[in-house]
Amino acid sequence: MKVRAATAYLGFILLLETVSSAAGPAFAQTPSLKIKTKHHDDPGEEQGKLQVMRLAQQYNLKKYTITRDILIERGVIPHSKPTLTLNLRFLDNDDLALSSYVHEQGHWVLTERGPRMNRPLLAELMRAFPGLDYRQPSGDGEEIGSYYHIAVCMLEWQAMEALAGPERARKAVEWKSHDHYKAIYAIDLAQRPAVESILVRNGVGW
Repeated sequence: MKVRAATAYLGFILLLETVSSAAGPAFAQTPSLKIKTKHHDDPGEEQGKLQVMRLAQQYNLKKYTITRDILIERGVIPHSKPTLTLNLRFLDNDDLALSSYVHEQGHWVLTERGPRMNRPLLAELMRAFPGLDYRQPSGDGEEIGSYYHIAVCMLEWQAMEALAGPERARKAVEWKSHDHYKAIYAIDLAQRPAVESILVRNGVGW
C-alpha cells in the first residue's frame, strides 16, 4: 500500500509540474503592458487593445518585450517610436497581429544597442546585400531603414518561431513578403543563414 501511495503521489507531482510548465510561464512571465488607445470612443481600437492583452496572456512575451508602452491607433502605419503603435489591420488574424508586435519590438532591440554598435551591422548588411530596392513596397522608403529592416524582420521571424512554431512563423513571413517590405522579407526567406550569421557576428538578438 505504501508503495502504491508513494507512486500515486509521485504521479500527482509530475502532473502538476507538467501543467505548470505548459500553462504557467505565459501567465507568470509576460510583463504587464501599458496599453492605451488613441481615441477613447473607438470600439475597434478597444478591440485591438483586448487582442494584444489576450496575446500577452496566451504567449510568454517577456523575452520579446523591450518597451511595455503600447498604443493602438486606427489607420496608422505600425511604428516603434516614440511609442510602439499598432493598428487594427490584423484583428482577425492573431498570428499576423503577434508578428506585428514582435516586429516593432525588434526595432527596440536595435535602439537599445545604440548607433555606435549598429553602424558595423549596417555596413555588413549593405556589403552582403548590395542594391537593395528600398522603394515601397519593396522596402520602407529609405535605404538605411530598409537595410536595418533585414535584421528586424529576421528578429521577427525568430520570435514567431519560438512563440508560434516554425510552420506558422514561416506562413506569416511569406504572407508579408507579398504585402510589404517585399525585397526585405525575400532576402530573409532566401538567405536566412547568411542574415543570421551577420546578426550573430554583430551580437544582435533577443
